[in-house]
Amino acid sequence: MEIAFLIFLGIVGGLLSGMLGVGGGIFYILIFPYLMFSHGIPTEAIPQYVIANSIFAIMIASSFSVIGYKKIGIFPRKEIFTFGISAAVVAQLSLNFIVMQPWYSKTVFNILVIFLMFYILFQLYLELKVKKEENGQINVKQSIVGGSLSGFVSVLSGLGGGIIIIPWLSIRYKIPMVKAKIISLATILISSISVTVNNLLSQPSIQPENMLTIGYIIPSCVVPITIGSLVGSNLGIKWSSKIKRIYLDLLFIFFVVLVLLEKIYGLISPAY
Repeated sequence: MEIAFLIFLGIVGGLLSGMLGVGGGIFYILIFPYLMFSHGIPTEAIPQYVIANSIFAIMIASSFSVIGYKKIGIFPRKEIFTFGISAAVVAQLSLNFIVMQPWYSKTVFNILVIFLMFYILFQLYLELKVKKEENGQINVKQSIVGGSLSGFVSVLSGLGGGIIIIPWLSIRYKIPMVKAKIISLATILISSISVTVNNLLSQPSIQPENMLTIGYIIPSCVVPITIGSLVGSNLGIKWSSKIKRIYLDLLFIFFVVLVLLEKIYGLISPAY
């Protein structure tokens, strides 16, 4: 029963990855704290395990989403390379010098995510106010800055970085939404592969008892979710082209508000 439930959660994450272009992280950081807690992860180590397993799941979901978009002929190589490499470099630095430090606690993690959720809501508000133009271009310098911010946010929050890239491209630089999605997903894939390798090879200071872990990755938890994401990501891409953008925006807003409320509750609750 638990495996079936985890597969279902993976399908939901994959759907969001394909439809919204954010890698599914907006859903994974909502559910993974409770999954980690139920698997016996001590509260003080939950942020590191949540981020590691969320990024692993994001990596799988985004990989199949990238393949899906490439099959339909959308793959801007230059922008993807620039965004992806800069995101991977900054993500590695952020992982080792911030996330893996003892002071990066549940409280710090929740406060950061709350701040990011308010930022997303503000960006969505701006999107509703500005004229929907999709004829812009972005240069190498702008791509490096956007990729670097994405890598930083991805590792500190476990969100994948799409929450930065999508507004950065579609609102600020008027990049067509479909192109913005594939750049976002490919960037998430590149940076998450880099971070996942690090997480697999790391030796956690706190390890759960009677449970197989590979570094910070918990296979019994993340593998069923990964299986589900394979199904969900393909469906998400198909549905994305059939659903009006306003409905996708509303779906995104729903999960942003849900995560915001959950993290606020996490600050005042003694346990996840």
